[in-house]
Amino acid sequence: MRILVTAAGIAPSTGGGRVGILGMCRGLAHRGHQVTLLTTNTDGSGVINVPLGTPVDQEGVETYFYQAQLRNMFSLPMATALKRMVPLSDIVLIHSLYQFTSTIAAHYCRKNKVPYVLRPHGTLDPFLVYRRRWLLKWAYIKLFEVRNFRGAAAVQYSSAMEEGMTQRFVSGPMRSIVIPEGISLEKFTNIPIRGSFRTRYPETVGKTLILFLGRFDQKKGIELLVASFNELALRRTDVHLLLVGGGDSDYINKIMGMLRDRGIAHRSTYTGMVSEQEKIRALTDADIFVLPSHGENFGIAVVEAMACGIPVIISDQVGIWQEVAEAEAGIVTRCDSAEIILAMEELVGNPFRMRRLGENGKKLVAMQFTQGRMAERMEKAFNRLIVEFETLS
Repeated sequence: MRILVTAAGIAPSTGGGRVGILGMCRGLAHRGHQVTLLTTNTDGSGVINVPLGTPVDQEGVETYFYQAQLRNMFSLPMATALKRMVPLSDIVLIHSLYQFTSTIAAHYCRKNKVPYVLRPHGTLDPFLVYRRRWLLKWAYIKLFEVRNFRGAAAVQYSSAMEEGMTQRFVSGPMRSIVIPEGISLEKFTNIPIRGSFRTRYPETVGKTLILFLGRFDQKKGIELLVASFNELALRRTDVHLLLVGGGDSDYINKIMGMLRDRGIAHRSTYTGMVSEQEKIRALTDADIFVLPSHGENFGIAVVEAMACGIPVIISDQVGIWQEVAEAEAGIVTRCDSAEIILAMEELVGNPFRMRRLGENGKKLVAMQFTQGRMAERMEKAFNRLIVEFETLS
């Protein structure tokens, strides 16, 4: 298959979004398909320094970057490229919503009678829709996204929970497929020796390390984690909070202020954005991974933590919470501080329990959340969609 993939941006600051998109592309390419990714050079309010309009290797994926314009909301060069490349494709995978790039890609697919798969990627999570500019989002859904959804050969979700969330906003006959995301296990086979990360941060040595890793955003529940850790720190002296990731500077400053106000800044470490290698070191040295998210269509960071054998504590708003609970790979709570505190207390000081959950997590990832498994599912679904589309055309 000639598979064209579109995304508004894949800057490192997008965190799990970049990991998931590139992982899908690599997985399909490894199965022998011709995969091309079109995106822009957007990076929040800025841009990343990459060659424009020429193929660039992004972790093994042939990627074309185009100039983001008008406060990174448009990209006429990418629209021109889509006009040329969509007719040459067997199927197009469109990531995310509310984007000029996704809407123009769907337009050219319909115009050229090329089947396309729309992947909302959590953008219709009610927590995000209603948090800010919800009237503008609602108008965009009615003006553009309803047509984009109904014209799609299928809508691809990362979890059954995401599928349920999306159907609240876009009704009507739509074909949906649920395909969990996957990671490459290669980078988790020869992980660094435990302790290498802690040597860079001496304050973490000898402590039970509780890790948050991901993009700093209100929906991630970081404020809830800080409040919960504050209570845990009052009861125990052997715990330390590790915060890894980047995001909006104002929100990061807010979290740092919360830590100072509660008098636990010295019991926590914030690293900012780290390299892929440093991320693996952090995961290797952590004892417990916590993500009390208010909304998560999947949870790629959770999968990476489980791949490293770390027990996870996640909210029941994370897309894969049911799989984690059924596999006994972690503890699932509501977005409730009292429940999160109890979950952390249950694991801290109980190495046998932590080890058992961690081992179960590694098994779960190997069985369900690998890049190869994801690509196999997508290949079957896309082949079927192309045949059905040609039959109906």
